[in-house]
Amino acid sequence: MLSQEQETIRADLKAAIAGNEQELSKFKAMDTANVQLLRTLLEQIHALDIGQVQKRAMAGSCLRLLETAVMATRLNIELTETDAHFISCLEKKHPVLDNRELKICLLIKLDYDNQEIARTASIAARGMESARYKLHQKLGLGKNDSIKNYLTNLVVS
Repeated sequence: MLSQEQETIRADLKAAIAGNEQELSKFKAMDTANVQLLRTLLEQIHALDIGQVQKRAMAGSCLRLLETAVMATRLNIELTETDAHFISCLEKKHPVLDNRELKICLLIKLDYDNQEIARTASIAARGMESARYKLHQKLGLGKNDSIKNYLTNLVVS
């Protein structure tokens, strides 16, 4: 049986979780709305009566933003355009990686430590060790090769 104090703490935690879930739902709805707005903007750009060079440049910018927004939603993480480009290059070079592995690779590249990555990916510290081992294999790295160095140099090469 829980004490009154424990019951109060439990109720407060449940309320905080409910509030966080509600806020997360709002953010997901905003992401969906942003993707739709970017798609509408892209259609409007294509309908503009301007030069093809200008139209291509505007559409390219819009497509990069759209790709970033879609990828951020898919990986459930906030991405910059640079991060989205990295993920895109990584997916092209290693199509066997799943969304969780892509997210872990990005976090490794961004210099997060194992504990931060495990927390962000919702896995245990031991699970993170296992994930890094599997990534080593999927990326085709040797025993002594650094995942961080490989990922940092991926877009450059």
